[in-house]
Amino acid sequence: MELDHLPVTALVLAGARTGRDPVAQMAGVSTKVLAKVGGEPMISRVLQTLDQSHTVGKKILCGPSWETVQDNPFLGTLIESGAVQWVEPQQGPSLSVARFLEEHPHEFPVLVTTADHALLTAEMVDYFLHAAQEKQMDVAVGLVPYSSVVASYPQSKRTVTRLTGGGFCGCNLFVLRTPKAKRMVEFWSQIERERKHPLRLIRTLGGLALVRYILGWLSLAEALNRLGRKLNLHVQEVLLPFPEAAIDVDTPEDLALAEAILAKRQEGMEKGVALG
Repeated sequence: MELDHLPVTALVLAGARTGRDPVAQMAGVSTKVLAKVGGEPMISRVLQTLDQSHTVGKKILCGPSWETVQDNPFLGTLIESGAVQWVEPQQGPSLSVARFLEEHPHEFPVLVTTADHALLTAEMVDYFLHAAQEKQMDVAVGLVPYSSVVASYPQSKRTVTRLTGGGFCGCNLFVLRTPKAKRMVEFWSQIERERKHPLRLIRTLGGLALVRYILGWLSLAEALNRLGRKLNLHVQEVLLPFPEAAIDVDTPEDLALAEAILAKRQEGMEKGVALG
């Protein structure tokens, strides 16, 4: 199964976590992905971005609840028109992906992203998928060097996995290229609760990896190689040159930052039009 058969299917995770979400609470909406950023709900921004991408074909929306979809004119119309297919979310992202792959065993390759990725652009998506296309792997993981994020947005608080050669931030972009990638999804479900704790995640790679990480000797290549050996699959990183790709909206502070970035983007576009 080759990634050179673009466009690929995109699975957008939009389920709500248990408990009251601070972003939803601040925005006065029933679920976080409906919070407006730059005047539009986050979920709308992500779906429009995927629609503008040259590398994405079918779009699958996993969540929010069907009741929420029915109450939202934008989502209801989009799904009724067939432009986007809706599937029921499960208890957590990994279980949602696992259920989708179980019910769509011939859908590979699949791009997985999230509906709170308010700053995602078609340029980011196309860059990621074209770069992943060049790598012979089962799973591709999008990462941004932390140095790039902190240089552009020092106020942004991101989860950082610190390895030799620098730290890295996830950016909620994954390609599940082959059926073997199901093993990664199963592993994901085991570590989901530790996603904000890099040390605990490294521990899953074995005691030696943990020691090397603590001593500052563990590289990204070694970490992914160890993960691949553990799961018997090939995992490859794609480093993105877009610091905004590492900024999703998890907190009210993230929401304010995303608003500021989008306002600056809009200002730049308007200046470009004026100069043109």
